[in-house]
Amino acid sequence: MKDRPSKGLNSPRQPWQQWLLLIGLLTLFLALRLPGLGRFVTTDEALWLRRSANFYLAVSNQDWGDTFQSEHPGMVAQWAGAAAFAWIFPQYAQVGEPAVHDGELLRLMENRGVNPMEVLAAARFVLVLVHGAAFLACWPYARRLLGTRAAALGLGLIALDPFTIAHQRLLHQDGLLASFMLLSVLAYADHLREGRSSSLIVSGVAAGLAWLTKTPSWFLLPFMLGLTLWTGWKEKKKSVRQISLWLVPLVWGLVGLLILFLLFPAMWAAPVDVLGQMGRYALGTAEGEYSGPVFFNGQVYPDGNLGGVGWIFYPLSYLWRSTPLTVLGWLLAAWAILRAGKKERGPAIANVAVISAFAILFVVFMNLGEKKFDRYMLPAIPALLLVAGWGFAQFAERVKFFRKPRWRGTALLAIVLALQLASAAPTFPYYLSYYNPLLGGSRKAPEVMMIGWGEGLDQAASYLKGQPGASGEEMAAWYSTSFNLLFNAEAGDIPVELQLGAEELETLLAKEYLVIYLHQWQRGTPQNLLDELEGLEPEYVVRINGLEYVRVYHLGGDGE
Repeated sequence: MKDRPSKGLNSPRQPWQQWLLLIGLLTLFLALRLPGLGRFVTTDEALWLRRSANFYLAVSNQDWGDTFQSEHPGMVAQWAGAAAFAWIFPQYAQVGEPAVHDGELLRLMENRGVNPMEVLAAARFVLVLVHGAAFLACWPYARRLLGTRAAALGLGLIALDPFTIAHQRLLHQDGLLASFMLLSVLAYADHLREGRSSSLIVSGVAAGLAWLTKTPSWFLLPFMLGLTLWTGWKEKKKSVRQISLWLVPLVWGLVGLLILFLLFPAMWAAPVDVLGQMGRYALGTAEGEYSGPVFFNGQVYPDGNLGGVGWIFYPLSYLWRSTPLTVLGWLLAAWAILRAGKKERGPAIANVAVISAFAILFVVFMNLGEKKFDRYMLPAIPALLLVAGWGFAQFAERVKFFRKPRWRGTALLAIVLALQLASAAPTFPYYLSYYNPLLGGSRKAPEVMMIGWGEGLDQAASYLKGQPGASGEEMAAWYSTSFNLLFNAEAGDIPVELQLGAEELETLLAKEYLVIYLHQWQRGTPQNLLDELEGLEPEYVVRINGLEYVRVYHLGGDGE
């Protein structure tokens, strides 16, 4: 199948123009992700920093079995974290402690004069570069599958999408999963169309990196097999192609497994045990074993099981996390497909169908699990943004105004990217605080979505550093492990429980300061603590996009 999709009206014709376009897209991508990497901490990043420390120590000592720090398994993030320790705190290889705990790591770093936020920012920097490399690698495949103009628009939307930006700036797994899975699908589809061996190798490498990141990436196995079967059915008259086609998923899988083995040191020591633990963890997560109270659509679900309304969680979350421009792009893509006659339904539309099917089926796959968070749908989002970009490109080709002169098509690209940028830029550095204004934006989101993942705790920590008597022993905080990285002290923890025991409640109320987070009053955790604070005026409040994210209460200590 050598027929190619149209390159799109007003596409750059010269190689230097395409390189200039790609450099511009990469510049946008990095410009929204690199600044402010040391500003705040999301909830899980303290955990991944600690795992990275343990991983770095294990690698330094060649204790390969001890490199297995998580069933996710989160290896790419831990390699980035290890690189950050080697860069900022190389002495940790000599002074670190095996299986260190959060408080122990914080004390050790403080005693050595190392700011943990510098290490975290360095790890984030490494991962942004990894995302940038995956972003670049997607370009040739997106261009061949969808056309140059559509690829530029789609990748531009990805570069400037607030939700995608937010997660690609973190020492975490879901943003990485999105980058690797998109690259794997695009390269695999390109191989099936063009037969390039290099595309198959790239797809296998990306799949291996995805498997190293998080267990939902194993969705690629049935999806790629299904895509191969579909391609084989379409080409059933080409017997020679049929024979070679069945080798494709085998070669792809072997390349992915090779990457998994090479970059996962624990596999060198005990591969069967490692894979078994990963499998058990994946099943436990799907059954909600590791979930907690979840707020969704105005209701609290104590065990995280959304029951009969679970099926709308991801579609509704997607709409809330999308921009108006993305929604418009999707409508334009649907309009273009419906208007296309039989003669126009060529390879480009087939490729759009493949990319859309990946996104939709992945969301369906994730919906089977009881544990649900909006970030779990991230691998679907860049794929849908590519389809939205294709929708805008089709609009430009079908509307006479944009055909001539040539600058009008280029102007459409600039307008689309400028409007997408206008959605993302105002939320810096808290890109996670963006919610679709078509649905009511940040004003209405708390009625539906569980808001906040650590944004604003940095401002509370900065405020408390200047307050007399604000020491770790005299305060307790929600998300305390993240807060402590910012405050450089070991504040007490407020448990993720619906109710506290009498002794726990009395201990917290005897603190000098309590740092309460938006999640708490959304989920009612712990409700009896919130009841005690009701009616008290917070000494300090952090607002982001018009919402209260953090309340700092000054209780005076000793229960006063």
